Amino acid sequence: MKKFSILSTLLIFFGVCCCVSCGWFFSNVLISTGLFSTTTTVNNNQQQFYAISMASNESAQQLESLSASLQAQNGAGFVCQLDNKFHLIASIYENKADAEHVKDNLQNQGTASEIVTVKTSQIKLEGNFSGEEKTVLNDCLKAKYQTFKKLYDVAISLDTAVLDTTKAKLECNNIYSGFVTTKANFETMFGNKDLQIISKELESIQSQLSKLIAEDYVCETQTFSSLIKLSYCKILLG
Repeated sequence: MKKFSILSTLLIFFGVCCCVSCGWFFSNVLISTGLFSTTTTVNNNQQQFYAISMASNESAQQLESLSASLQAQNGAGFVCQLDNKFHLIASIYENKADAEHVKDNLQNQGTASEIVTVKTSQIKLEGNFSGEEKTVLNDCLKAKYQTFKKLYDVAISLDTAVLDTTKAKLECNNIYSGFVTTKANFETMFGNKDLQIISKELESIQSQLSKLIAEDYVCETQTFSSLIKLSYCKILLG
């Protein structure tokens, strides 16, 4: 068996060093020119929903006076500005077919309404996020929709007598507990970083859920189903 000479060993050593140096050099060139970057993007998709508007006006104050009456009939009674006008919203639906079904039922009962299309805002974050950080951020970006969806299901179950008020309140407590975990994970992971856009959104969701599950909540003019609808309207569009 032939043995490597000292010269051969040196040549191999210098060859390896050259390969490593070239790799390092080209890697830095790609990063500096923007052809290669470790920056990752986390974003939510803009979503479209369909709101049932019971009335519209250029003045929000006039619609506020109609809000209590709608809330006594299980409607959200949420006043918001859409399409350059203020609307009195009864509820929001993910599917247009569901909204059209409700609109037809109201019309058969002699009540006029209209369907207003609404879109959620899009959030885009860029940074050097680890896989675990991306998972937490994605959970936060989905929190608004996920909370709306869960509350919507509870309201439907309450309206159709699948759940009574007590069980509906327990379900809302569970939704709140799940959300708190998402918010706590965000604060643990990003407590010292400037992600105010996420922080504010999470605070807003928690504020609405806290009001919803408040034990001292008493309102003779608003049903609990109405309060759930009002909560998810504010979470989705507030």
